[in-house]
Amino acid sequence: MDIFIDYETICIECQAKGYFFGYGMKTIEYKELKILDSPQPHLNGACVFFEYENKPVLLKSTENSHHSESGIKDSNFMMMNARTSKNNLVSRFTYSFSFPKSTKEEKIIPQIIEYIDIYKFKNKPYFFLFYTFKNLTSKTIKNFNFYQFYDFDIYGQESYLTDIAKYDSKSGFIYQYDNDKGLEKSLFAGIGSSFENKPNRYECNIPQDIFIFNNNQISLRNYAEKGPSDCAVALQWIKPIFKQKDLITFPVILIAGLGKEHFFENIKDARKDLKIHQKSVIRAVENVSRQKIDPKLEKLSFSQRKWCK
Repeated sequence: MDIFIDYETICIECQAKGYFFGYGMKTIEYKELKILDSPQPHLNGACVFFEYENKPVLLKSTENSHHSESGIKDSNFMMMNARTSKNNLVSRFTYSFSFPKSTKEEKIIPQIIEYIDIYKFKNKPYFFLFYTFKNLTSKTIKNFNFYQFYDFDIYGQESYLTDIAKYDSKSGFIYQYDNDKGLEKSLFAGIGSSFENKPNRYECNIPQDIFIFNNNQISLRNYAEKGPSDCAVALQWIKPIFKQKDLITFPVILIAGLGKEHFFENIKDARKDLKIHQKSVIRAVENVSRQKIDPKLEKLSFSQRKWCK
């Protein structure tokens, strides 16, 4: 495979029981060259911030409850189900973020369902992550922010101090490459979306500074370049209103290339492919099986405020 991904399980206690709450990408390689190397979970992958009943809810890692915070007492996180295709190229995860009922008359537990659909390919320099959210809270959610973070280590941890990070406004992609190798020869890695879903905000920075929730900061700062140094990149999409029963999908492309020209040619190919697969994601999300809770996973649900024990 052109792109190799090695996952790690977030919660060892749950893994010992046969299940896990979330996954993390331990390493990503392109043609055996390292793109991601043993990262911090909350600086790699998806993050969500929104207001529910005028209270802030922060999911620092939407696949990992251990990095979640909520201003709402007794809110809960759980993985509902998880499936991977026989050829290991398509993975589908379903999560629930639930809140206590506002009134005794409320019959259904308010929740936001998150569907994650990952598409990998045998001989292509990219893969897709589709994040779909469904509002089942019976309320309109305000200020819904979706983020995608990556603390890439081009060529691995030994070379992380020579990374350059840049945002390309024309394509809407943010990327990193190695300064010592140069624009024409370096390995490139970046993230973006379709033309129709370009990010609202972006940031290139060092990892500890890009973390947006320091000092109650919820917006990325549109820094278009950083480095050479230890770099990280992030994109932000903003949906001011998330109505009851609405579905919102954020398609994310993670892409690699050898040299700047090759990298941007790969973006064109990936976007064509993205449109084809996005149609199948909607069908998969609406499938009856995605709404069902695996009974063993249900027993392992727990408060966002506590570690799984």
